[in-house]
Amino acid sequence: KVVARPTGMDGYVACCSNGSHIDEDTIIRTRQALLNIRSAHHVIQYSLHFDLQDLVNSDFTKPHLVDGETLYQYVKQRLVDTSIVIKSLAELNQKGGSFRVTCERIGGPHAFRSPDAEFEIGGAMMEYYSNCKPKMEDYDINIRADVVGNLVILGTQLNVHDLSKDRHFLKFRNAVTVKTNLAYAMVRCANIQPGARVVDPFCGSGTLLLEALELYQGKIHCVGLDVSRRSSEGARENAMAENFGEDVCQFICSDARSLRRHLEDDSVDAIITNLPWGIQTGQNTDLATMYEIFLRVSWYALKDGARVVMLVLRGLQVTRLFKKLSGRYRLLRVQVVRTTNNLPSIIIAEKLAVDELRDAVKGQLAYYSKYVNVAPEVYQAMHNETIGSDI
Repeated sequence: KVVARPTGMDGYVACCSNGSHIDEDTIIRTRQALLNIRSAHHVIQYSLHFDLQDLVNSDFTKPHLVDGETLYQYVKQRLVDTSIVIKSLAELNQKGGSFRVTCERIGGPHAFRSPDAEFEIGGAMMEYYSNCKPKMEDYDINIRADVVGNLVILGTQLNVHDLSKDRHFLKFRNAVTVKTNLAYAMVRCANIQPGARVVDPFCGSGTLLLEALELYQGKIHCVGLDVSRRSSEGARENAMAENFGEDVCQFICSDARSLRRHLEDDSVDAIITNLPWGIQTGQNTDLATMYEIFLRVSWYALKDGARVVMLVLRGLQVTRLFKKLSGRYRLLRVQVVRTTNNLPSIIIAEKLAVDELRDAVKGQLAYYSKYVNVAPEVYQAMHNETIGSDI
């Protein structure tokens, strides 16, 4: 079975057996299937986990005070009394080899840093599995010692390289780009069907479109726009390097706000894009206005019920924009995600073909106007829809 957030650890998903015996062939096939998951960073063969609360003593009365030395003593003692068994190291110890310990530490605060945890836990394992030598490069096994809040999880990393890196950057890499696992998630959120027309108006290196093309085996048509000629041409080179030619993927050097110059109205099945965060575009860029114009022109290009999926740093601002444009879009979901140093949001909305509330009000005004004679300035006030620049 699959368990999201095992033991309450955000960002982790567990694939578990039901306790019955599993043959080796099934284990091998399961591992390979997990390594092929497009939304993952790493695949870890679980060994055990423990809570820093278990290490609290008279010297360290709270979990956030536990230091690296105490981690070492705890892991070493549990290895000695065999309450911890790292199967991969036990097998390697029989023939000899090398290993390293990698720690990803999030949450906290902690009295130790990630390198401290790697050094101390690695030291305990080296002393117990004496035929296994630590090595930072060209190692045989990578032991993971991840710390999430007060939880520490130990296991063996099955992949050599981050599964989300270098999947599409064959020719050109933009200065800022979306990791492929996040791109995959965004593509899945777009509800695309084979034969769909997919557009990325801020395409950069083309990661989102290349991920969509690979996922749907080239059975969709993609259009990428970027105001940078270097990016649009680089994205084209990336697509050509993966054998996606102009017949399935076109790239145009153009401002996203000029979308209607290049695409017919009601012709797009999905827009998937990483909106500018304001870092590369400069301090003087009015992002709120850019976002609003983008959403307004996108509405014309999208088919009825088609989705727009966006990654944006200013999630609250864009959410408020959708409230302003509520007659044109239905907001489906806003999901905050954790990247290395930021907390952007994936925002999913779908086009509404008709603003039913607006049409109802306009209809009532038209109906009752025959019973009331109003001055021109009053008529203009009743039909005025401008609400100023406030969003």
